[in-house]
Amino acid sequence: MTPKNMRAKIAAVVVTYNRLTLLKENINALLSQSRRDFAIYVVDNHSTDGTVEYLRETCGETAAVPLEEPGGKKRPQVKAIFLEKNEGGAGGFYQGMQQAMKDGYDALWIMDDDTLPEPDSLEKLLEAADKLGGYEHIGYLASHVVWTDGSPCRMNGTKKTGESREGYDRITQGSFVSLLIPADTVNLVGFPIREYFIWGDDKEYTLRISDRKPCYFVADSRVIHKTATNEGSSISSDDSSRIDRYFYAYRNDYVTARNRGARDLLIYHLAFVLNICRILFKSDEKLRRIGVMQKGKKAGRILCEQKIHS
Repeated sequence: MTPKNMRAKIAAVVVTYNRLTLLKENINALLSQSRRDFAIYVVDNHSTDGTVEYLRETCGETAAVPLEEPGGKKRPQVKAIFLEKNEGGAGGFYQGMQQAMKDGYDALWIMDDDTLPEPDSLEKLLEAADKLGGYEHIGYLASHVVWTDGSPCRMNGTKKTGESREGYDRITQGSFVSLLIPADTVNLVGFPIREYFIWGDDKEYTLRISDRKPCYFVADSRVIHKTATNEGSSISSDDSSRIDRYFYAYRNDYVTARNRGARDLLIYHLAFVLNICRILFKSDEKLRRIGVMQKGKKAGRILCEQKIHS
């Protein structure tokens, strides 16, 4: 690892909302990293399940003094950001990344609260950054996301271009489940779109970055995404209790497609029609599912006309 990367200031940014048990597992995994000298920013989206109390006991509302373990090793510093309302994953990452940038970190390691990095996950990302020539030569690095049984996590796939450099596959899209993003990249492209709230914010942001800088998949940096199932997501087959959430998917994907141009918008419309066909042939609550899709697309048109922040 180059001296530059050895000295680099890293901040992990974790967004959480009412998932205290998962958050504790995530923080424990971060505290167990082989790379020790980094900070952990936990952005709480106005939780009501004891998360706020836990974070105040763990680190307070400002930076905690790094805890010392047996042998004199320092544990990563933990900082909490308490939001006054639930701003969703998109708003949470916007707020956390913005604060970390203000605090002068060289790179941000972002992830959801149900992400469990393996002990050398961060170290492998930093090794990849070194082999690729340093932060100035990458847009972001994406870890290999697996499910609890070790199989690839279906909802966190990357889109590879077919090119590679120094043994790392180049990609155009990733997810907010372990991305290492240099501060130079954030200065270049801005932050995630906070108005997206949930779903599609990582797609838009990683596409925006890969349009400007080369991005890579780091296969030996592994993290577990502890989702309830490994089924991916589809409005035609998802449980009825989750149908309303797809409003955000269809709204946000419409905005992303329209902003990216005619080809992406055509793909959006074709996928829209295909999913309606799937619903008609194999789903229950057909009218409700199709209604959510239509409301999402309509809201996307409206959002396109508004000033959104990135």
